[in-house]
Amino acid sequence: MPPVPDRPLLFLDYDGTLAPIVADPAAAVPHPAVPDLLAELAQAHEVVVVTGRDLAALGRLLGARLRAVGLHGAEEGWADGTVESRAAEVHADALARLRADVPDAEGVVVEDKGAAFAVHYRAAPDADVARSALETWAEAVPAGLVPIWGKAVVELRAEGVSKGTAVARLAAAHPDRTPVYLGDDVTDEDAFRALQALRTPSVTVKVGEGETVAGHRLPDVEAVVAYLRRFLA
Repeated sequence: MPPVPDRPLLFLDYDGTLAPIVADPAAAVPHPAVPDLLAELAQAHEVVVVTGRDLAALGRLLGARLRAVGLHGAEEGWADGTVESRAAEVHADALARLRADVPDAEGVVVEDKGAAFAVHYRAAPDADVARSALETWAEAVPAGLVPIWGKAVVELRAEGVSKGTAVARLAAAHPDRTPVYLGDDVTDEDAFRALQALRTPSVTVKVGEGETVAGHRLPDVEAVVAYLRRFLA
């Protein structure tokens, strides 16, 4: 089990960490224990939800008054859907063109995220064929945007913006606290690296299988809930 610092700054990914991964992103409700658990944690500690979702979608699923980072660092605000700053708008025209050109292939589904979007191919009958089509599509991504490949999904992110840049900035604003980051996907690796590069201790936790630079690992969402409860002991 990962360590439990006395004064943590909790960074929590949503999908695959607070909510099980499901085929339909709109149906990714949090683990039943999570809403009450987050409310208790927020009373005792600093908590930030860090997600690839836009904050409006996170608000519909979580609806909690917690600090939040959305769109892999491009939005900042609250987990009730309130956006205080947004970095994706400068790429609105390019994103609209790319959104219109997403390959029309079986099992390829576009998830609109307000100022951005993700393309899922988990339901494709042949994942390799779907990914190949999306790789060709991604070749048209212009400078300033970067395709990010996750678990059967590709998203476009503004260059220089990531979960890593967001958590490093927030950690610097709370120098008296130990950053603790839990995440399950490729984009969370940016956050792990950013926190490990700081000159202060941190706890980085990979949820699930796969290669990682994180210092610790938990097997699934149930284990995440059990670990987070230790911060209230």
